[in-house]
Amino acid sequence: MNFATDEVLTQLSNEYTGRFYQPLTNSDALAPGLSGLTRMAMSDLFDDYKIVGGFRLALDLNNNHYMLKFQNLRRRVDKELTLQRQANLLFFDQAVVKVHTHQAQYRLSYPFSELASLRATFMYRHDRLVVKSTDNFTLGLPNASDQTVGAKLEYIYDSSRPRGLNLWTGWKLKAFAEYYKQPDGLRTDMQVLGVDLRHSLRVHRDIIWVTRLASSTSIGSRKVLFLMGGVDNWLFPKVNADNPIDATQNYFYQSLVLPVRGFFYNTRNGNSFAVMNTELRVPIFKYLLNKPIRSDFVQNFQIIGFGDLGTAWTGSDPYAESNSFNTQVIEQGPLTISIKNQREPIVGGYGFGLRTRLLGYFVRADWAWGVDDGRVLPNVFHFSLALDI
Repeated sequence: MNFATDEVLTQLSNEYTGRFYQPLTNSDALAPGLSGLTRMAMSDLFDDYKIVGGFRLALDLNNNHYMLKFQNLRRRVDKELTLQRQANLLFFDQAVVKVHTHQAQYRLSYPFSELASLRATFMYRHDRLVVKSTDNFTLGLPNASDQTVGAKLEYIYDSSRPRGLNLWTGWKLKAFAEYYKQPDGLRTDMQVLGVDLRHSLRVHRDIIWVTRLASSTSIGSRKVLFLMGGVDNWLFPKVNADNPIDATQNYFYQSLVLPVRGFFYNTRNGNSFAVMNTELRVPIFKYLLNKPIRSDFVQNFQIIGFGDLGTAWTGSDPYAESNSFNTQVIEQGPLTISIKNQREPIVGGYGFGLRTRLLGYFVRADWAWGVDDGRVLPNVFHFSLALDI
């Protein structure tokens, strides 16, 4: 077989490249920080076999990630093997911990048609936590490790058609179920159910209206902590420290719920979430100028108007008494007071944004106003490097 290079990519990135849940740590691990990403892809003459490799090196050489993927697309059932290694340096009040995550995934994809497919993924994951010896206390702390095996089943439907960068029409649907368990006999497990539905409608020529509905929940003796707020690949992220996390839920992993513009990370949290996004994308120069545009910056320049709505909760529903957001605990001296509040758990945001491609990066700038408990909050500016939903 004769392999040829398909892609060589070198760029700055502020997102995790691994397709797995991040370990539950603290707000420092919500984003890996700006770092260099290098990726190379090769395929044979008939595109039956593909090899993709890459690595992300942080500026401090601590939060690094390595990936190698092999795809066999020769038969109707596509096969894919992915090996990943990720390292994160995390800072806590009493210790500095280096987390090494190794994961192997094997995926089978069976297409029913050109639009729909069923995917099954089997994985093994190993997390190793190394405590840095910074004083006498941390010197005596042992290292810890955790092993997990799991499976994921996905139904994918995609009838979308591209009409330009960040512009498409049609439907996209993903419904999935996940199951994870420790293989060493411990009675711990985790199940995750979710759905993501997106629709893009052409309003007039290249003006596109995009709507998205997504929801997920995690159950079992281990759970995923969903942190809602902000945008993906946010370059200067901020975290809401006033919304406490329910320690009784036995969270083990964490994941961001995006986008909910006009808010910081952790505006709402829980083991379940639901979010709706809608936005109107207007490629203003492409729409007005009825002639070829040579400038990539002008060609892809877009004006966006958007609205977001969502919440994350614990318990049966956002308004249930079992939702930890509806209970506020105040400890002062010998007194512990529990207050049942009547705050609105659902938040919303609206605003406008600008989009374009600059120096090979798709740049997003959003000005958003959040609405929390009926109050319009001050404007929040989001600057990020990523395509929209």
